Amino acid sequence: MNTTYLALLILLIVYVPFYIYVRKSDKMAAHGIVPYGPLVMFKTKWGLKTMDRLSKHKRFWGIFGLISKVMSLILMIFIVMILVIDLILIPSAIGKGGVGIEYALAIPGLNPMLPLVYGVIGLIIAMVIHEMAHGIQTRANDMDVDSSGILYGVVPLGAFVEPNNEQVMKCSRKARMDLYSAGIATNFIASIVLFILMFACLSGGLTTEYGDNPAISAIVADSPGDLSDIPATAIIVNIDGNGVSSMDDLNDIVSEYRQYSLTYTYKNDTETTDIMLGTYINGVVSDTPASKYLEKGMFILSMENVTQGGSVVTIGTNSQFTEFMSTTDPNDVVRITTDTSIYPFEITLSENNGIGYLGVSTSLSGMTFTTPDKTLEGATNPFSNCDTVSSYALATMNYIGGPFAGYSPIPESTQWWFDSSFLPDDVFWIIISVIFWTFWLNLVLGISNALPAVPFDGGFLFMGGMDFILEKTGMRNTEKRENVVNRISSFVTYATLLILILVMVVVIF
Repeated sequence: MNTTYLALLILLIVYVPFYIYVRKSDKMAAHGIVPYGPLVMFKTKWGLKTMDRLSKHKRFWGIFGLISKVMSLILMIFIVMILVIDLILIPSAIGKGGVGIEYALAIPGLNPMLPLVYGVIGLIIAMVIHEMAHGIQTRANDMDVDSSGILYGVVPLGAFVEPNNEQVMKCSRKARMDLYSAGIATNFIASIVLFILMFACLSGGLTTEYGDNPAISAIVADSPGDLSDIPATAIIVNIDGNGVSSMDDLNDIVSEYRQYSLTYTYKNDTETTDIMLGTYINGVVSDTPASKYLEKGMFILSMENVTQGGSVVTIGTNSQFTEFMSTTDPNDVVRITTDTSIYPFEITLSENNGIGYLGVSTSLSGMTFTTPDKTLEGATNPFSNCDTVSSYALATMNYIGGPFAGYSPIPESTQWWFDSSFLPDDVFWIIISVIFWTFWLNLVLGISNALPAVPFDGGFLFMGGMDFILEKTGMRNTEKRENVVNRISSFVTYATLLILILVMVVVIF
């Protein structure tokens, strides 16, 4: 049985009798341990004095309330856009295999993506400041906070602040919206501050002697790169006696498919190996022009555009293949020679973004390259290549999803590329890891809480916003307006949760 499933089963077996005992025990209730639906609340008085002290600056918290509502609206629109995009992509994702249930649980240690120590630190900070913000706004709007504490259900699910419910129901709409938006905005602001701090540390604190050197970021299984035993993250420094200090150097040297003597460095050890280098087919997309003729594992040796009457072009590297394809048009006939074919294949191209489309993914002998400088730039400036709204949105989603691909913000396996300029390397990366995971968990907690579905904060904000809109459009009857808001909110909540569950099921399974 999967370790995660086994751990959850054990936790569930322990939790069920504990929950039953809590429901029946007066002693537990006297100590503030009470049932909350299927969960258990551990009520305490932690932080109440701090909330009282900070809430005295009411003018500041009034301005912050306005900023919070604007931020929450923007994040609500953003998270809804992500859900809609994910919903559209569901048909294409079905049957491709999910990441596993362990990735759906935000439990450091059980979730392979979340490191235990850094994850716990980040999660505690994110939850505490989120709930503290709710509590401060509650007190700033002259409402009582009855308790604070932890929500528990099989696993710890989060912290909470419990405003006096009777007072919340009687307070103004503005006060309620200030209260619900406070946690979202505080998490988001914290993530921005932490990102700037991380940017400053990475930009000013790292040096590398390999800046533009080709660095292997991934290797296709069973490819020549894999079979040569060159480790992923190795830095290429020499090919056939020629120094390599950039991707241009590599592309100039590898001019055709043949055996080369390649020298690489890996964690300060330098090795030389003989390897066949050329344009390797990583995979072929089904139902494309290439699928009838080409297969994974082939090398493309040359290409010729028969339709345009072009000459035969030797294809030694990915860049040569990409450059050739950029000159083609849809429906062009190209003649392709591979290492396994006696005669060339004549293939009619289809269309992709106005140019010819073959339907293969390629690499240099199964190796994908980046550079240390590009890796550092991606960690500090995810928007470096953005010029449209959609590109900014895509870059944001990619950065948020970075940990799924091992980025935190720089993959641990590539940290040896860099040296810290002011701290021992081990200490530097510990600090960066704490900052990154605290940043990431604040960002995810803030965005996810902006969902327009009860019981998320965004659900209550949505209700307040609908109430405001209906009142301004002429619906003055409070009871009638409340009924309409409840119906609309229920529909949006169920629709949002249904989409969220569908997306999660496809992603997980």
